[in-house]
Amino acid sequence: MSDKLFVLYNPISGNNKALKILPKVKSYLNNNNIDFDIIKSKYKGHIKEILKTQDFSNYFSCCIIGGDGSFHEAINGYMNRKDKESITLSLVPAGSGNSLARDLNILDYKLALKNILKRQTKSIDIAKISYNNQILYSFNIVGWGMVGSVGKKAEKYRWLGGSRYTILSLLEIVFKKTYDANITIYDCNDQKSSFNGKFMFIMVCNTIHTGKGMKIAPKAILDDGFFDLVLIEDAPRLKLLNLMSKLFSGKHILDQLVQYKKIKKIVLETSNSDELNIDGELKGHSPFELEVNKKAIKIIN
Repeated sequence: MSDKLFVLYNPISGNNKALKILPKVKSYLNNNNIDFDIIKSKYKGHIKEILKTQDFSNYFSCCIIGGDGSFHEAINGYMNRKDKESITLSLVPAGSGNSLARDLNILDYKLALKNILKRQTKSIDIAKISYNNQILYSFNIVGWGMVGSVGKKAEKYRWLGGSRYTILSLLEIVFKKTYDANITIYDCNDQKSSFNGKFMFIMVCNTIHTGKGMKIAPKAILDDGFFDLVLIEDAPRLKLLNLMSKLFSGKHILDQLVQYKKIKKIVLETSNSDELNIDGELKGHSPFELEVNKKAIKIIN
């Protein structure tokens, strides 16, 4: 096995956080005698292109210095490799939300780098999202309804950092909008069930966290073979606002407004084309189908 590390960094991630910690990362790797090559992401989609085509045969890991959006690009590039070459991914968090880093308990870049030195790995699940004859992959969340709307507006308020998701979610509840859909799910026991009506939002999650530390799916496990469904139907504003206050503790799943299930697959049908929030990025749209790919990628844990 090679002792060399391939490093990709997103210079604009987390309000330029990657640029701020980059010298410290280089110093740490040099001080621990880790040989590395480093490349800067130059444009949106660049990380995806590199992961799709780069020869990794001389590297033990590809390390992403960035946020959830950067890691999203990485897995979509990796999952679309034609040669099926295997490379272990690793993460040094430098985003605004850092959902995966929170689940891995590596919010401090030094902890992330210590894990890379240890080289302990685990394989995690990935969701395959099919829509309009196109395919995307997710490691974190797929959100529809209010979640997609918040994601769209959040792009305009990146200067607020991770807190923009909380603020915009509160505003969405105040100006409450519901979304119509027919939903079919297949749970962890392959039992099929269907829902039809008006919904506030649906989130399908592989990580516990989203946004700035919200425990949206407190029972989520990265490698259990399932994604966790959080479904909220239409409800009065006051009840929805009360529900919001429970998101950071994860206690919202105990509320009668919330349906929470572990699933293998979901089919969501809509008459409108509603944007999706995939790993914090506005990508894809409804109608869509999501299926879990068990332990599809290997990461340094």
